[in-house]
Amino acid sequence: MANSRSSWTKMLLAAGAAGAVVVPLTAGPVQAHPQSHRHGHTHTRTEATVTVVASHLKNPRGVTALSHGGVLVAEAGAGLAGCPVDQACVGATGSVYKVRGSFRGRVATGLASTAVGVAPGAPISASGPSDVVPDRFGGYVVVSGLGGTTESRAALGEGAGTLGTVFRTRDGKVLADLTEHETRLNPDGGDVHANPWMLVRSGCGYLVTDAGANTVVRGDRDGTTSTEFLLPKNELPTGAAESVPTGIARAADGTVYVADMSGGQVGASRIWKVAPGHEPEVLATGMTNLIDLDLDRDGDLVALSYSSGALAGPPQPGVLFDVDADTGAVTEIPTGDRLTQPTGVAVDRHGKVYVTNNTLGTDGQLVRVDR
Repeated sequence: MANSRSSWTKMLLAAGAAGAVVVPLTAGPVQAHPQSHRHGHTHTRTEATVTVVASHLKNPRGVTALSHGGVLVAEAGAGLAGCPVDQACVGATGSVYKVRGSFRGRVATGLASTAVGVAPGAPISASGPSDVVPDRFGGYVVVSGLGGTTESRAALGEGAGTLGTVFRTRDGKVLADLTEHETRLNPDGGDVHANPWMLVRSGCGYLVTDAGANTVVRGDRDGTTSTEFLLPKNELPTGAAESVPTGIARAADGTVYVADMSGGQVGASRIWKVAPGHEPEVLATGMTNLIDLDLDRDGDLVALSYSSGALAGPPQPGVLFDVDADTGAVTEIPTGDRLTQPTGVAVDRHGKVYVTNNTLGTDGQLVRVDR
């Protein structure tokens, strides 16, 4: 992980394929039990209730809470049906899923999705829509993963043009091409590898984490892209680890927070705080495999761990944390080890936490965690 910019994605897929034994979620509320201290310098709380809100999602990724109520989920899809085993194919199976009140359903479909063909019955892990926000003029603005370069994207053939970009669903227009940006500039000088992950609005444009390029990129409304900032490598006892920016959140005062997976090693993840006019500084450390974060209504952070164990081994349950935005103090939110390879988190206006769960394959879930 410290030496390859694409390896974080490969490690996540390998972790999923390892088939760890997990406690399955069931429909309806489940009372979580207090957990022992396992995650470095953190405090723990005593109870959280986990409720399945939606099921049968196709490789669900990022979650966005809507200001008027409800949430959106980006679904990376399932690639192309019938794709030959071990061959990468593109299909129009990516989508945006919405939950509001009693409504459950896809509100944007036919979005590009790429996956490698697998044997019948094996889970399909896809790249495609990884985060979503509403478009003020109708439809949605989506960031799509890829894991490659402009050359590898072109090799996928027709229909792959929005992979590795930020685009809008109402007309398919690409607003920011992070793959072209990384392929052309390679800002940190490492392997050329783009894998856009999460986005937030910022002024008239968007800030996007590129977990392959180790950058946070700004996409402006005129279609230009620029490197907002680079995250330095994490100097660990085992060697320097790639930072791997994943989740991103932006406060009303313009302060940006970025989650940093840092090589998939236990206790190595960091949260960066970037105040307007200042360089990035580490706010919190000691967590593992941070994959996303969001601000709650009090201005503090809720951070999500994909797995509490090293990515090199079988996946361990995911973990939720409260993080004080001023002091960096970390408090675990116990979920009874019921988060399985979660990838996205959002906090709604009422303080309820939504997480995409069981995200490897086409039987994913959206769950609500009531603290």
